[in-house]
Amino acid sequence: MLIRATKTKTGPPGLAGLLRAPEATLTLTVVLAFLLVTIAAMSAYFFSSRAIETAESIDKSQELLGYLQTSVSTMNDLQLQAETFVTRGFVGAQSRYNSDRATLEQCIQHVKRTGDDEGWRRWHLTYLELVAQKFQKTLDAAVNEKQKGNLAKAKDNLSKSEKLIEVMRGRLIIIDVEEREQLKQLLSDYKKNTERTSITFLCLGAFIFLFVVPLTFLLQKYIYASKKALLVEQSVSREIVKHAPIGIMQLDTDFKIQEVNSVFEQFLVDVDFPVGTTVWELLPEMPKEELIQTVKTGRPAILKGLYFTRFGNHEDKNVYWDIAAWPILEDSHVRSVIIMIEDISEVTVLSHHKEMIQQTIAHDLKSPLIASNYIIQAIQKKIDSTNNGAGELVMRLKDSNENALSMVKNMLEIAKYRQGKEILSMQPVQVSELIDELLCKLTHRCNLTNVKIEFTSNTDDVILNIDKSALSHLITNLLENSIKFSRTGSTVNINLNKSDTRVSISVRNFGPSISETDKDRLFTPYWQGELGQKSSGGTGLGLYLCKQISEALGGNIGFHSDENSGTTFTVDFPYTDGEDRESKQSLERVEAHN
Repeated sequence: MLIRATKTKTGPPGLAGLLRAPEATLTLTVVLAFLLVTIAAMSAYFFSSRAIETAESIDKSQELLGYLQTSVSTMNDLQLQAETFVTRGFVGAQSRYNSDRATLEQCIQHVKRTGDDEGWRRWHLTYLELVAQKFQKTLDAAVNEKQKGNLAKAKDNLSKSEKLIEVMRGRLIIIDVEEREQLKQLLSDYKKNTERTSITFLCLGAFIFLFVVPLTFLLQKYIYASKKALLVEQSVSREIVKHAPIGIMQLDTDFKIQEVNSVFEQFLVDVDFPVGTTVWELLPEMPKEELIQTVKTGRPAILKGLYFTRFGNHEDKNVYWDIAAWPILEDSHVRSVIIMIEDISEVTVLSHHKEMIQQTIAHDLKSPLIASNYIIQAIQKKIDSTNNGAGELVMRLKDSNENALSMVKNMLEIAKYRQGKEILSMQPVQVSELIDELLCKLTHRCNLTNVKIEFTSNTDDVILNIDKSALSHLITNLLENSIKFSRTGSTVNINLNKSDTRVSISVRNFGPSISETDKDRLFTPYWQGELGQKSSGGTGLGLYLCKQISEALGGNIGFHSDENSGTTFTVDFPYTDGEDRESKQSLERVEAHN
């Protein structure tokens, strides 16, 4: 019975789920409390401002009434001094009259400044100002007539001024009544605004009590839950680190060891190192530049296949480690570095043994294959001289033998490149001539498979300072690979192209295209795609060796494959005119010496 595991698909949480989250509750509470406190504070400010404005208006009304009373008193005194001067002729009364006259003008100016902002006040005060001016002119006329000796006219003006004072008093009574009504209304408004302000502050206190206090408890609960979750997470992390199957150590930014797990301690049996020891005191062969860059940039570093022979003062350890350096960031700054170590010694040693066995087998097969190839060539010459029809069979035998020899050579070459034993011998090479030589060697292979090779070039004058043997091996592998996968009767194109900065060699065949699943692993050793598995005589090493050689020569290799245009492999090498001139001169010296 087959049970298929299915993954339950859950959608995003709904509004109810979001509101139940503690973060959402906390956020809503804070926002609501902030809004209520803000509204209460604005209301308190508004009502307080209204109360202050009302108090200022009350003071202004009282000040205005005081100035009006002073003005009437001054007018009465003016009237009295004028009557005394007219009826009795006292000179002192005239001087006091002039003094009171100046005082009246000042009072009128104060009244105008105090009551010039309200419409009803402005109308009353304008009328009072006209009456006061007329009163003053009438008294001045009475004083002038007295000085001229016209006593009757002087008394007549005094009589008029008394009537004006009565008019002034009547208007003052009206103003006083209206001002008192205004004061009554202002006092009522002041009382209301004061009460509203008090109520608002009480509401503000209630809001603080009802929301801020529970909010404090909620925050404490949330902080406690967060701390508890953090402690649990730290505990889980410690358990993971403690029981992880890899070695882990923590470094500070000075690369001093802070903590290690039990697996790392097992790596260093019989090696004592105190906490605070730098990683290079413990592991002198640990790469420095990568760790320094990890601390500087905050980017992780992956170091594979590192070989260590020394732990502290202990030597001859012979271990292979894969190491990952992972920075721990805090506010975008590196706080510490976690070093994770996987011991791959056993796997690496087994891989080395495997390569040594392969290399030994290949080396042992190479000599008999070469000898058998010479024997086949001798047999082929005798058969060709007799023309008995067995030549094709011998050619096929020779082709099969050369395939086996090519595989062995590839295995030996790969071993050299992997172990870093391949020493390149750079020399000037005429690339066109080299390709022509290689095409001649592949003639019998082309005849056997009925495949043609066409060579084109945009220049006949390309000289590279390069290892001739390595380049020959690279081009031969690409050509043999194209011949192997070409259809019978088709053509393989090899093209040499030179630009200002690059020289490229491309090999194109019109066989089956490479599938998308095979493209990513095409240069992987010992791997054969769908086409390679269907063909005979392949080991999955040819293209891998091509990549190794191209990188060793400072170039790069790529490919393009589809049903319409076929499959093209292209190798690029850097190239400059100065290098070309030097290579030509070197080639000329070599030819002259020969």
